[in-house]
Amino acid sequence: MPSVYKNKNSVINRLIFDYLISHKFKIFLALIMMIISAGATGLHAWLVRPALDEVLIKGNKEMLFLIPIAIILVTLCKGIATYTHSYQMSKVAHSVIASLQNQMFEKLMYLNLTYYNDSKSGNLISRLINDTYYLRLAIVKSVTAVIKDILVIIFLLGNMFYQSWSLTIFAFFAFPLAIWPIKKIGKSIRKITYEIQNEIAKFSNVLAESIKGIRQVKAYNKEEYEKKRAFENINYIKKFFIKSAFVSNRLSPLMEFIGSLAVAVSIYAGGVFVLNESMTTGQFMSFLVSLLLAYQPVKALGNLNISVQEGLAGAERIFLLLDTKKDKSENHHEAKNIKLNGNIEFNNVNFSYGEKNVLNNINLTIESGKKTAFVGLSGSGKSTLINLLLRFYEGYRGNIKIDNNDIRSLSLYDLRENISLITQETLLFNESISNNIRYGDMSCNDNKIKEIANLAGVNKFADELSDKLNTIVGESGIKLSGGQRQRIAIARALIKNAPILVMDEATSSLDNITEREIQDALDTLMKGKTTIIIAHRLSTIKNADIIYTIDKGVIENKGDHKYLIENSAVYKKLQLQESSNED
Repeated sequence: MPSVYKNKNSVINRLIFDYLISHKFKIFLALIMMIISAGATGLHAWLVRPALDEVLIKGNKEMLFLIPIAIILVTLCKGIATYTHSYQMSKVAHSVIASLQNQMFEKLMYLNLTYYNDSKSGNLISRLINDTYYLRLAIVKSVTAVIKDILVIIFLLGNMFYQSWSLTIFAFFAFPLAIWPIKKIGKSIRKITYEIQNEIAKFSNVLAESIKGIRQVKAYNKEEYEKKRAFENINYIKKFFIKSAFVSNRLSPLMEFIGSLAVAVSIYAGGVFVLNESMTTGQFMSFLVSLLLAYQPVKALGNLNISVQEGLAGAERIFLLLDTKKDKSENHHEAKNIKLNGNIEFNNVNFSYGEKNVLNNINLTIESGKKTAFVGLSGSGKSTLINLLLRFYEGYRGNIKIDNNDIRSLSLYDLRENISLITQETLLFNESISNNIRYGDMSCNDNKIKEIANLAGVNKFADELSDKLNTIVGESGIKLSGGQRQRIAIARALIKNAPILVMDEATSSLDNITEREIQDALDTLMKGKTTIIIAHRLSTIKNADIIYTIDKGVIENKGDHKYLIENSAVYKKLQLQESSNED
């Protein structure tokens, strides 16, 4: 089983000392209530003796009145105690799970892009939802029931010893036989559950990809292929669940048999004791009721061990995420709210993705307030420059400076707060248009949103919608066209009003007409800002102050449009491709 934890004790200890101990007062109250509830169960069994000996055999009329009242009072106390301990442990469990989910989500927010490149979103989502579900059940039901059932057994066993210690020894000879199979089955279930949770994570990923990419699925007639992928995962999950049932369902009949042995021996031995007048009928019945009442929690403990093991398997996967190595996390220093002008320098910058060298000895300057463009064939390294500027990736050699500040000396918050990014794939959240715009600056009021929406041309289409700027855009903005989504992205960048603007293929997915329609919004956005444009389409960068051509991670040439047409082989090739596409 792939796990960083060599035994379950390390997981249990971590759950107790890192999460449960902070709720010690609630747990202590719940424990007191469990003792009262378990004691009430034992008292019920004890009351059988005077009910038989004093009322039915001796005809004591006073006890006939008192015993029913005692049963009612004991039951009332038990009900209140059971409700209280169940409620308190539920509060503890939900608080622990909320804390874990908060920590996991926080961890995910600050992991670097290298981690996400190596991970599947379905797996991460499954840890936050599916694994915490198993752990929640383990804490709410299993842990509570384990403590309570043990206490019930102790009180009932105490009554049994009180009635007849010798008969108790006879009755419990069989129960040690159950310890080994309970432990063995629990261990097997934990391994199987770990595999089930891994398979559910894989299925979550397939499901997310198929639904998110449904247009591609339909466009390429790949419904059958996606069905095959999903069905394979579903069958794997089914097999593991069947295997789990095959293992876990052995326990119930085994416990039934052991319990029947104990009852059979008790009835025989108890009958002999009663016939020999070494114990009264009331004592024997009180003993027998205690034994029968004890059988259920003993059986339940075996089944609850399965739930505990499932919860521990979930906890392992949760802690694997929380314990992700620091080299996968971003370094967030304290922000100083620095405002930059936007003069950018790359000095001898080299970068590799694994073994693949992507950038080689890059030296360039981007002047503050100027419009700088990068062009090149796909895979030449253009977007990597932006990824390094925003410190999405850290492991580069050389240095990158903004206003003579090495970007590694700036906090990530300060760095990114000074950069607005618009990409080819505009991410919109399934909220209103206004909230998607406000994402650039959460402090903006509605009037400012309307002003910016008008500048970006968002109102041109929003005014035609029934709810205008309050219209919900759908998941990833599916209800809007590419041009409409791009206008919202421009409005978001306008709201942020950062001194550095980066447009990474921002208009490549738009047709020429739509691109011209939003050009005024782009011009408004770029005014007075250090603008970096990455583009395939040369028509979008002709007016740039300086254009860098990049080929295989090396700067091939630089200059304005006219100069590069005459002196850059890469630029000429891109222009020929564009002219061919237009023809």
